[in-house]
Amino acid sequence: MSLQRKLRYAVLGIGRMGSRHAQNIAYRTPRAELVSICDPRPTSLTWAEKHLPSNIRVFQDSKTLFNEGGNEIDAVLIASETGSHASLAIEAMRAGKHVLLEKPISIDLETSRTVVEETKKFPDLKVMVGFSRRFDESYRAVKEMIDQGKLGEPHLIKSATNDQHDPSGFFVSYASASGGIFIDCGIHDIDLGRWYLSPQGIKQVKRVFALGHNIQHPELAKYDDVDNGVGVVEFENGKILVVHVNRTMKHGHDCFTEVFGKEGKVVVNGNPQLNRVEIRDTHGVRTESTPTYYERFREAFVNEVNEFTDVVLDNKPLPVSCEDALEATKIATALTHSFKFGQPVYFSSDGEPILV
Repeated sequence: MSLQRKLRYAVLGIGRMGSRHAQNIAYRTPRAELVSICDPRPTSLTWAEKHLPSNIRVFQDSKTLFNEGGNEIDAVLIASETGSHASLAIEAMRAGKHVLLEKPISIDLETSRTVVEETKKFPDLKVMVGFSRRFDESYRAVKEMIDQGKLGEPHLIKSATNDQHDPSGFFVSYASASGGIFIDCGIHDIDLGRWYLSPQGIKQVKRVFALGHNIQHPELAKYDDVDNGVGVVEFENGKILVVHVNRTMKHGHDCFTEVFGKEGKVVVNGNPQLNRVEIRDTHGVRTESTPTYYERFREAFVNEVNEFTDVVLDNKPLPVSCEDALEATKIATALTHSFKFGQPVYFSSDGEPILV
């Protein structure tokens, strides 16, 4: 009996997310094999020696990876810094590799567009942007309720990504390369709104408006960024998406989504509790919160890489298209522009934000 083929991966970028993705591929994806990793930082490679299988190959740049180790891999998972997502995705496609790309495609709309155009040159390759919430069981349950009509027609989504406050200010130094809070943080909520408000996930945007302020980190102003932002997206069919993003929660990572339908409402993650333990002490009765997004979406990231592996090996349709990611980027870019200039951004009849 022949052994079932496994999808051979390389992970590009062994940082906060890349290290977790690499472990998921190595230890929690039965139909995949982690073959190599690529990262220029010695600290990341030292971490890999301790936490990943000893037989993987290690590279410090993508060119060497594809030239010397390209025949050993079928797919890449790109989890490098956001500014390099697009160039690495294009390089991987041109090397004939399937691509699972961390969100967003790029911090720049036009660069994102070039990646989507590049995918059309390689119709036999699977290229997916990892919107992790689409792979979470709770968010999927709500999508199923919407599709089955249990809420009536959805007309309003209120979605929030509220990160635990990091007193080290890591994200302040990161802000210069993140694209801003709406692109870096809010794009998950934007994608959810599009997914929930239309069976096809695509409806024409009419206009957006955004506001923001800094309550913990005024130094973000030099990057034209904020630690709290609110955006409103109005679609041509009258449906509305409200996005709230911040990095100042003291109790933990607090992301939640409310879906309002004509016949009912649902809330996802209304109580961001870490587990089912209740603590009863001198402070009262309480539960601990999820400290970061990873604790909340740990299993979603595992589902994501397993499903992408199945998509490639079984030639299935992608659960999330690059076009979906591009449309979310258009909205995030428009919200960023609106915040910076203090005015609404309208969309043209062909679905493009008018950035003036």
